Amino acid sequence: MQISKQLVIKKEIPIDNSKDLINSMDVALAEYYCKNNDAARGLEIFRELIPNVADPLERNSIVNNYINNAVIYAQKLMSEKKFIEAIEQYRDIMKFSGFPINIYKNIGLCMKAIGNADLAIKFLKRFEEISPDKEDVYVYLADLTYTDIKDNKKAIEYYEKALEKNRNNYSIYNMLGHLYSTCYQDKFKDKQIEYLTRAFELAPQNRIVVKNLAYVYGKFDEIQKADEFYQKLMYLNPTHSDLHAYGAYLVRHERFSEGFKFLQHRFQKEDLKNAAFPALLMTKKKKWNMKIDIKDKNILVHFEQGFGDSILFVRFVSELQKHCKSVSVVVQNGLIDLFKDSKMGFEIYSEADIPNIQYDYWIAMMDLPIVCETQVRTIPKAQGYLKVPKTKINAFKKEHINDNDKLKIGIAFEGTAASKETDRDIPLSYLYPLMKLPDVEVYSFQVDDISRQMDKVPKDANLIRLGKTFKNWEDTACAMNCMDLMVTTDNGVMNLAGALGIKTFGLFNRIVEWRWYKVQGEDIGWYKSIKPFQAPTAGAWEIPVAKVMEEVEKLRCKKIAEKIKRKV
Repeated sequence: MQISKQLVIKKEIPIDNSKDLINSMDVALAEYYCKNNDAARGLEIFRELIPNVADPLERNSIVNNYINNAVIYAQKLMSEKKFIEAIEQYRDIMKFSGFPINIYKNIGLCMKAIGNADLAIKFLKRFEEISPDKEDVYVYLADLTYTDIKDNKKAIEYYEKALEKNRNNYSIYNMLGHLYSTCYQDKFKDKQIEYLTRAFELAPQNRIVVKNLAYVYGKFDEIQKADEFYQKLMYLNPTHSDLHAYGAYLVRHERFSEGFKFLQHRFQKEDLKNAAFPALLMTKKKKWNMKIDIKDKNILVHFEQGFGDSILFVRFVSELQKHCKSVSVVVQNGLIDLFKDSKMGFEIYSEADIPNIQYDYWIAMMDLPIVCETQVRTIPKAQGYLKVPKTKINAFKKEHINDNDKLKIGIAFEGTAASKETDRDIPLSYLYPLMKLPDVEVYSFQVDDISRQMDKVPKDANLIRLGKTFKNWEDTACAMNCMDLMVTTDNGVMNLAGALGIKTFGLFNRIVEWRWYKVQGEDIGWYKSIKPFQAPTAGAWEIPVAKVMEEVEKLRCKKIAEKIKRKV
């Protein structure tokens, strides 16, 4: 008998079309991942979920949950220095409304960390605009504006705002004192000292604070106070840069014997990345320690830093010759012809010649005052020590100098980048009155028009661009010998004029570079032919220029009188 198959009846399972449980599951998964070391996956689930949530209240709750977890994750990335990843998270957070405003500050700090100062400041300024608690952001803005944007005056503004809630932060006081000193030179003296003194009261053992206070007192020639703080600095583990700064202070205040010894720290300074010392000076091989007897030794004297220093310090080589068997002097290529033709009594070489020079020890040129035990009263050859053959002067004059009876004045108004950093340059516009004088010809000794000022000289001003004809410093020297007067700021041209014994009016700002211990009276000590004219306050060039104009008028009248006398 056949058994029939059992009849199976299938029941349909009902389908639930609501997504609330799926959404809840996604939220649970996202929260789990965020709390268990996989925030990236958790936040990804949140971002996929949010567009699919229809209910406004539910969507708003999920968005807030996402933002809270995303902020925590972004801050974690910041703490791990993963700034690009943190920025990506903050960017996603900003797509939703209701995010915390301190995101602007965090993005600003991330942008600062990756070197995008412009965007960093934009985000920090946005935070400043809308945050009720913004005092800490002023410090960030100040730091950025100072270090990256290089706008010191704006940095001062932010640091002073930061002080409102940071009255015991020595670092802010120190930065303010430093910035006022850098920006305003001799102006706001009280603020410079007040801020740095307050920093010292809060952090009396801080090396940088003590150094800054010593520098400012020295800058204002308050010797007793400067000495006091430099002595404090000596007990605070000073760096080579600190000791070099002390040496500069001592030389500037006529204490040569100590000063030049401390200046030897220049080769070990921590910020040497911006210096350009020749390779030999950065080694110790064959370096003369100034203690070994050298009476039967051959000494190599090597240039360092700029042309001006080579011109200034080469005068000491003949003094060194008294102590040793022979001297060879290595200088920059542009000075070789000039130094050789000056016949100073020693051999002149270029840096490329060093492998072929027979020498026992070398010494840096700026260390020679130590060997010579130089004091202010014993500076050698201040009347001049360089010269150019008359035949070369005449040849240059015939080719480049106008043949007339006018008073001929050579000018140099700017030097290298270093002179700009120390406010030694004068805007050319201050010298326009010289160019407009009758019976006067003004010749520019600028080889390059770095700041493009000569292109803007007015049509009624007479300026002959002589510098473009110079091939080396001997050409410059020939040109100077064709002038009745040189008018120049502190640069290589001024040093050359002094070394040649050319009548020169030297223009100095209120705060002068450390080499110039004397900028009052009839000469500048190192050079007797240079008469100083100093601005009474930083940048007040109109006052020394007015005095120069008075002196030039006397020379002009004298020149005219001589011309009339010859005709009679």
